[in-house]
Amino acid sequence: MNNFKRVNTIFGWVTFLIAMAVYIMTLEQSVSLWDCGEFISASYRLQVVHPPGAPLFLMLGRIFTMFATPATNEVAIAVNMLSAVASAATVMFTFWITTHFAKKILRVDLNATSVELGNSIAIVGAGLVAALSVTFMDTFWFSAVEAEVYAGSSCFMALAFWAILKWEKVKDEPTSDRWIIFIAYIVGLGIGLHLLNILVVPAILLYYFFNKYDASVANVIKATLIGLGSIALLQWGIIPGTPMVASNFDLFFVNTLGLPFNSGVLAFMVVMIATIVTSLMYTHSGNKLAGSIALVGFLMIMVLSGWSSFLVGIVKIGIIAGTIYAVYTSQKTSKKVIANTVILCLGFIMIGFSSYAMVVIRSIAEPAIDMNDPQDAQSLLSYINREQYGSRPLVYGSYWNARLTAIEEGKTQYRRGEDGTYQEVGTKQEPVYDERYSTILPRMGDMSEKSKYYPIWCGMEDMFMSINTLEQKVKADPTNSDLRTQLEAAQMTKPKFSNNMTFLFKYQIGWMYIRYFMWNFVGRQNDLQNVTGSSQQGNWISGIDAFDEWRLQAPADVPSQMEYNKARNTYYFLPLLLGLLGIIVMYKKSKMDFYTVLVMFLFTGLLVVIYLNQPPMEPRERDYTFAGSFQTFCIWIGLSVLFFVDLLKDKVNRTAVASGATVVALLAAPYLMGSQNWDDHDRSGRELGLSFAKNYLNSCEENAILFTNGDNDTYPLWYAQNVEGVRTDVRVINLSLLPTEWYSSALRRKVFDSEALPLGVPAEKMVAGKRDYVRFFENKSFPQAQFYPLDQVLDYITSDDKSKMQMTNSGELINVFPVKNFSVDVDKAAVLATGYVPAKDTAKIVDKMYWNIGRTGLSKGDLIVLDVISENAKTGWKRPIYWTTTTGSSVYLNLDKYLRHNGLTYQLLPIEANRRMRGMDDMDLLYDKLMNVYEWGNMEEGTMFLDEKAQLVPQNLRSLFVQVADYYSNRGQDDTATAVLDKCYASIPESLLPMNLRLKAASADIYYKAGQIEKGDKMLTEAGDDAYEMVNYYKKYKTKGLQNVESEKRENVEILRNLGPLAKQYNRDELAKKYTDLFTQASTVY
Repeated sequence: MNNFKRVNTIFGWVTFLIAMAVYIMTLEQSVSLWDCGEFISASYRLQVVHPPGAPLFLMLGRIFTMFATPATNEVAIAVNMLSAVASAATVMFTFWITTHFAKKILRVDLNATSVELGNSIAIVGAGLVAALSVTFMDTFWFSAVEAEVYAGSSCFMALAFWAILKWEKVKDEPTSDRWIIFIAYIVGLGIGLHLLNILVVPAILLYYFFNKYDASVANVIKATLIGLGSIALLQWGIIPGTPMVASNFDLFFVNTLGLPFNSGVLAFMVVMIATIVTSLMYTHSGNKLAGSIALVGFLMIMVLSGWSSFLVGIVKIGIIAGTIYAVYTSQKTSKKVIANTVILCLGFIMIGFSSYAMVVIRSIAEPAIDMNDPQDAQSLLSYINREQYGSRPLVYGSYWNARLTAIEEGKTQYRRGEDGTYQEVGTKQEPVYDERYSTILPRMGDMSEKSKYYPIWCGMEDMFMSINTLEQKVKADPTNSDLRTQLEAAQMTKPKFSNNMTFLFKYQIGWMYIRYFMWNFVGRQNDLQNVTGSSQQGNWISGIDAFDEWRLQAPADVPSQMEYNKARNTYYFLPLLLGLLGIIVMYKKSKMDFYTVLVMFLFTGLLVVIYLNQPPMEPRERDYTFAGSFQTFCIWIGLSVLFFVDLLKDKVNRTAVASGATVVALLAAPYLMGSQNWDDHDRSGRELGLSFAKNYLNSCEENAILFTNGDNDTYPLWYAQNVEGVRTDVRVINLSLLPTEWYSSALRRKVFDSEALPLGVPAEKMVAGKRDYVRFFENKSFPQAQFYPLDQVLDYITSDDKSKMQMTNSGELINVFPVKNFSVDVDKAAVLATGYVPAKDTAKIVDKMYWNIGRTGLSKGDLIVLDVISENAKTGWKRPIYWTTTTGSSVYLNLDKYLRHNGLTYQLLPIEANRRMRGMDDMDLLYDKLMNVYEWGNMEEGTMFLDEKAQLVPQNLRSLFVQVADYYSNRGQDDTATAVLDKCYASIPESLLPMNLRLKAASADIYYKAGQIEKGDKMLTEAGDDAYEMVNYYKKYKTKGLQNVESEKRENVEILRNLGPLAKQYNRDELAKKYTDLFTQASTVY
């Protein structure tokens, strides 16, 4: 085939267009869940997202939004399109990467323009199979159709790796190093997308060494060590070191020289640029003056980069000495070009990394989304280091149940002061834990609520069961000291190092990497998240029933209640087997290239596992973290075409076998993956994020304050307000961010149409390091049975008066709260004047709100919420206060009895709610929300796929529908009751998500009462048949212990128990007999 280069280029672009068409057809048409609302909002207005930021993504997103109609869903589509374009580009680069390796396996000259037809088909076929496998890969496709950084990250990784292959083609030319410098620039830019990009560097360096030097063992080890060192240099040197040096420069220039904030940053930039430029001059021409200037600049940067410990100091001295020696000796040898190229690469990495300047510039403008407020180098350092998320030690650390023994003073912390200087706000508190509970290579150190799942995964299941049993006993008998002692002893059981390693291999590698890998290349059971290893949810399956039943000890057939889950995809091992064949042929024919790809595969997979050190529970599945590893495996899937060509080369015409192998591989991998995955990746008709956001906001009165807690009840709301201008009068406050100074400070200024919040505690009393956590300490001078005004309690807590503080064992004075009983005075006239209390409830307004806080400690965020409540009451209840219903009762500060259910929110009212009705005192309001106000995001069409996290709000709303219908049914308003139920089943059809069987039985009851016998029979029959089917399904399970399904069986048996009497009540004798008999059978089975 002549003009093969052109053919190769054209087919690369064909894969781009195919992928682009797929992603456009399945693109989310609005904001998605999780971080997407934040990224779209921040792209549209160039704002500052959560640490460590993604400035390049936001700037690219801003360019895309320029082609959208402002304040419409076109903005969301535009930023979603950025991910689609980046993903399609990744597919294209994967094609060219694969065809490059295919040429080498077939011994085709890399620069050949004419290639034999059989080889041409094999090469292009391999590229098509690899590229289209990436296109339809589960994990990759998910990120390709929404506004997330992972698509761009994959693109930059593929681009950098493709660039080293371009270098290989011209490696002997004098200008070949331009590709190396280009790669450095791409790596630097990629940091502004996601830090995962740097993991491509070791594979690139290894490939460079294989092409420049002999593939000896020594050179392979040298290349590997340099690769690991390059990651360390980027991850622990350049990325945190650059803002660290800049912050130290700025501290000196501001506090010592009296210059403005960020003046030191500019000085640092001048020093850094001068150092790089003069280093280039020295390595190019040997100019000694330039060399002296470069040396001074380098030493200045290294000295100011921080010397946090003796070991760090030794390492940095070694780096200084080694760098000076390497640059100096390069002038005496023939390595001047290498030294010059290395410095150029460093310079271009810094140019790419400079995208972070956008973060500081935009933060200074104080946009609506300004995460961490990184206006200066000091705060930027904390931002890039992700300090708000804490750390996970990798070399030495504690187990989850280690006792705190001391708190050491860490580095001094600074904040911008009103006087134009950096002010000390204390030191970073470094906890010290019991050494007996520490280990090397710690894998189980998360001490949050997630830690309770460690025993399940580390071989300590008995400990988990014992703790659960004792906790239930203590709850039933809280005064029993013996039980408490037993519980404490069980909780303090020390893990062994073998448990530590078991957790690494069973959970972190097995469950959180290999399972995800198998999802993509063997099959997926469903998309239900699983934190205990249950055989029912989130496992990998093959589609080969006998094998799946043997492996999971669970039935392979799926009952009707589970058929809705479109994420059940089976590939019968075919993509995996093709990948293994590709590995074989690459290892056999091109060993050095195989090692390079293997390094890429491992570094973007297992190395990520080691680095992330994931806890045993995450908010959602984390498969997207390993997309780079999975897309690398697709290269081997593509190369499987060459396995068949090599296998049959002497038996069948090469053109025929290449064509046949390509067709077979296309059917066995990309076609199979695409046909299985399409329905659960098609988001073309989904507008859930925006609809949910509107429903949350429209559950609030005008000028409201709305407390949220998680990503999915916060970021879509930010999008709705920031982009589409929906209910900008509502102040959305995320409770998980509230304890931070930067976030609480932002509440004191106006945002959009929402005025500054009423806050009584001065800002200076809530700075970082002060009152981060306040404990209860009983003060005998305050009778504990009495209730104390909330504003006075807050004054006590925030007082600097030493007489109101408590001394710790270490001699430190800390703030405490002396009582738990709080009260708030209620101005009835002011409450009535607001107009948001229904006329029928005005007589219920209390004179005072009384409650017990029910806690022994309050975070800074809790104090701010209490301050908002106190000041709002004192200023006339002008700002109605709400919590989303998805925040969870733990954040209501024990104010439950004053919360009124408003649909998707709870409103704080000075009216004691009807406990029996769980706050649903105003059913007419709830009726109006459900029937007239709420939007359904196209769910009513009944065709979209609801992933697990998207099901939460619809499930809550279904429950609300049934409760409202039941209320009207019990009052004889049958037409209203059935209208509500009809609306429920029409707005959230069961084709999307099966109705909870208890709710369906309740629906049958309501329809029967209203005389709609046919609908009642339908609901009762479906509930009964499904419950019986589920009992028989769970009967087939062979799992035991923690994985048993007894509770699920019991639940469905109980549903059957109630259906016979329900049918009998309405004279449905035939149905009554049927389900009484089925209950008897199920009970016997059970």
